[in-house]
Amino acid sequence: MKGRINVSPGYEVLEHTADVGLRGLGKTPEELFTNMAFGMTRLILSPDSHVSHDEERHIEVDGYDLESLMVAWLSELLFQIYSEGFLPGAVQSIRIKEHRSTSADSDGYSISAVISGEKSRPEVHQLVLEIKGVTYHLLKVECLDNLEKEPDHEAKWRAQVILDI
Repeated sequence: MKGRINVSPGYEVLEHTADVGLRGLGKTPEELFTNMAFGMTRLILSPDSHVSHDEERHIEVDGYDLESLMVAWLSELLFQIYSEGFLPGAVQSIRIKEHRSTSADSDGYSISAVISGEKSRPEVHQLVLEIKGVTYHLLKVECLDNLEKEPDHEAKWRAQVILDI
């Protein structure tokens, strides 16, 4: 990765050859996943696009670890944006659950969330970046308790993902 493009509370955009990277921070896993969703949505929409909270969607995804859960979460949001025409405006509630069963056919983590937003309207919302998918390349979701702390931030969790554009 070449460097940072944009820094904002909770997430930053990273330069990456032919793709775009996103790094997020959070005090909890739930805040981290929320910030990553917000960061990805802001990449897709023009800065002056406003998304209202007219409609709610219930989202549920699973993953065998936190990294695969992040890919599933962001991929589901991309599905909502590009296939359903629904633009997420906010995460109203989010719950990440770790499943104790580690059988081969059961996932280790799940997210249950309610997102609010609205149907995409070209006259109001300008989509400036098309994200084709969420990759596993350089993917990280980590607790910072045993790692270095982020300067000037109370974050305990950090994630990084490369988005295919």
